[in-house]
Amino acid sequence: MRWPAFAAALLAAAPAQGQISSAAAPCAQCVRFSVSAAEALALPRRLDGLIVMLRVAAGAAATDWEPTLQDLRERGARVGLHIVGIPDAGDPVLRLTVAQFTIDVRNEPSSDAAATEQLVFRLKRAVAVVSGAQSRVSAEIVCPPALEGALQPLKDIGFGITIGSMPITTTPARLSDLLFASDGRLWLLPADPVSANQTVADLLRVMPWLPPRMLPRGTMACGSVQVPLYADPATQRLVGLSSSCPRSAVIAPAAPGAAVERLDLGDLSVFRITNSSHDALVESVGVTAPAELTADEIVGRHQAQAATQAAQVSTLISSGSLTLTFEAPGFAAPLTITSRTTIFTATGSTDLQQQDIRVNGVAFAGGGVPRLPIIEPERAAAPPLAITLNNLYRYRLDGRDTIDGHACYVIAFAPRDRRAALYEGRAWIAVDSFAIVRVSAVQTGLRGPITMSEQTDEFRDEGNGRWLLARTDVRQTYEGAGVRTPIHRLMILDHHLVNAPDFDARRAAAYASPDVMLRDTAQGFRYLTRSESPKSEHRSVSSEATRVVAGRAARVRTLAFGVLVDPNISQPLPFAGVSYVDFDLFGTGTQFSGFFGGAFGQLAFSAPSVAGSHWQLAGRAFGIATTYNDRAFEQGREQYAQDIRQRPAQASVWALRPLSARVTLRLGYDWDYTQFGRSDVTDALFVVPANQVVHGARLGLDLQRAGWQVSIWGNVAHRVGWKPWGFEGADVDESEPGSIDAFQRYGVSALRSIAFSPRVATRVEAAWMGGHDLDRFSRYSFGTFDNRLHGYPSALVRYDRGAVLRTAVAWSPAKAIRLDGFADTAQVHDPGFGTRTRNFTGIGTAVEAPAPFGTLLAVEWGYGVQGLDPDGGRGTHVVRITGYKVF
Repeated sequence: MRWPAFAAALLAAAPAQGQISSAAAPCAQCVRFSVSAAEALALPRRLDGLIVMLRVAAGAAATDWEPTLQDLRERGARVGLHIVGIPDAGDPVLRLTVAQFTIDVRNEPSSDAAATEQLVFRLKRAVAVVSGAQSRVSAEIVCPPALEGALQPLKDIGFGITIGSMPITTTPARLSDLLFASDGRLWLLPADPVSANQTVADLLRVMPWLPPRMLPRGTMACGSVQVPLYADPATQRLVGLSSSCPRSAVIAPAAPGAAVERLDLGDLSVFRITNSSHDALVESVGVTAPAELTADEIVGRHQAQAATQAAQVSTLISSGSLTLTFEAPGFAAPLTITSRTTIFTATGSTDLQQQDIRVNGVAFAGGGVPRLPIIEPERAAAPPLAITLNNLYRYRLDGRDTIDGHACYVIAFAPRDRRAALYEGRAWIAVDSFAIVRVSAVQTGLRGPITMSEQTDEFRDEGNGRWLLARTDVRQTYEGAGVRTPIHRLMILDHHLVNAPDFDARRAAAYASPDVMLRDTAQGFRYLTRSESPKSEHRSVSSEATRVVAGRAARVRTLAFGVLVDPNISQPLPFAGVSYVDFDLFGTGTQFSGFFGGAFGQLAFSAPSVAGSHWQLAGRAFGIATTYNDRAFEQGREQYAQDIRQRPAQASVWALRPLSARVTLRLGYDWDYTQFGRSDVTDALFVVPANQVVHGARLGLDLQRAGWQVSIWGNVAHRVGWKPWGFEGADVDESEPGSIDAFQRYGVSALRSIAFSPRVATRVEAAWMGGHDLDRFSRYSFGTFDNRLHGYPSALVRYDRGAVLRTAVAWSPAKAIRLDGFADTAQVHDPGFGTRTRNFTGIGTAVEAPAPFGTLLAVEWGYGVQGLDPDGGRGTHVVRITGYKVF
């Protein structure tokens, strides 16, 4: 094509000056006016269908806009809000039911990254409240172009939220410019009230002629002018608009027999064509299924639901039960603490009242602040799914699931920085209401004595769209001074009272009671102690009870005493001593524990977060003053001539570091010392081994999932100064490598404790272990103090490989008693009993009850079915009686 001809074609295609292009359809129902309360008074009396955005400043008093809002509704306007600035989450203007919201942040400070971050955070909260106040809402944020990218994540919070630098300009003089403005702008009325009123009046007159959602459909002739036509899909009628059709011109309809109506408004002429036999104007389009939401959109809608619920629930009283189980030295079954718990939740505060506290079924004596510390992980920077200042989490849609009949989206979440104290897991969000039904997560970035923590929360629909906490199940691993124990917290809430009118009175009664109370603070839960304050200076006798945060319990002293009856210990072994535990040694955060009971003693320490790192250092030392028999067997027959008296001692130190939220690395050094001596029946020709000194290196991995604690470990050991032993030193037989000074051991174990209810708790433990180059003194053994098998005495069974299963059930049938039952079994290879593995099964029971002076007394009995007593009889009994008193 030649250039002159191409230019002529362009000129012919372009509309003449003042003509309306048919490229876009007009929309009278889309025109929006932003007006102040004063400007609203000047608008026409009837505003049927007109979109009026009432312009208010963020934080303005309700009296400044409420009357005008009501007046506009009565006049028939479709009312929206044009909010200038960012209102606080509690601003009532955000909870109004209106057609549209516009939040105007063009003048908000965003000069640097910190200011932008704060602006986004405030907007998140405001938009969540807006979206949560209505099931469907049209909302927009008007911002400078430089902020559009930073604000894009807000689109996922609500329904139909748009973000951009949308124009807000003064209403144009021509009506056609209003109708064909396709950028969704907000129009400000002219300063002249007469012009403003006339513009609005013209728009109201043309609105009935221009149905919404019209489509371009050809032209018709108005004299020499071609008038663009637009189709109404609902009525199949045509509408034409022109700004240059003379009133005297002849109209030629687009179809024969069609009637044409004309409306002239200033520079604009509108034509309505009826009774047309024109072909179908538009093809129908059907939508068969809604578009699938993204993970961020689902999370945003949940945040809106949560904001709405938070606005509806100002106070909450929840009641139920709390059960805590953990392993404690000296207790064969899990230690169980139960209580009836009431939670008082108000804006900015959460207090817990604990009543009827029982330790192993025995009532807790005393009130106020217990001596035991509160053991919990460090607080996370932010919970998942919450609105935060920073984007701390990544979300991923992980399919759908059904929980208790509720269809749910499954949202997987993980911290962007896994080193931070946050959460990783999954959340189940209801498809219909976007409420949380269940959330299960593990905490990341732990540095303290809690090395692993996972929690599952379940919520119940309490009506009126409120989903409240029904059940919390927490599983943790605690690494204390010489103690590694699983912790299980189970809280079941069976009753909720929302916005109780007597909330303050009920909480005050709890403060005045002798019950144990805790408060949820930024640093974690803290005990509350009673503080009596006079009601007035004139009535000092009458006082009002209040509660203040108490200092953290840092030291626990326990008196332990009892007697141990073990067939391999020549006489009953009485013991009595004091246990001392310091949870903050010298103010360093280091834990220390020590016990000395005359017959045996133990020291241990644990230093979490060494130098502020994720490493934890710990150590333990144990020794027994009493010697006991190490018995030898060949083909199941005891060889009394080879009996040895032994007195062991051990020490170890290890370092821990979490590799992930569920896996911890363990590196350690072990030192074992055993003093050997002859017994009364040892043969004179039998050479007793030299005192054993063993140095060992240990490597292990600890894992936790679904309440199971799994440990995988390996140990390489070397004996110093080890010499041949046995009859005339002839112990070099390959079947008994007594001269070998190095050996290796390894194994895996799994442990889980479960609190089924405040009355019933169980524990199950399974372990497998093996090794190389193990002899009589390096094999594994069942003992009274370590690696227990109920009913079997110390050093009776020595094995080089095998598996062990231990189970325990604790039941509190009455208020002052707890019954424990045990069933243990082992399938192990003991060379002294042949080449095959043998089964060793033990059962037992224990009873715990209160004794005078606030003492807890426990009597435990175990029976080893395959055990052999010193006289060769089958079946062994081990009895331990223990008393405890905390002071």
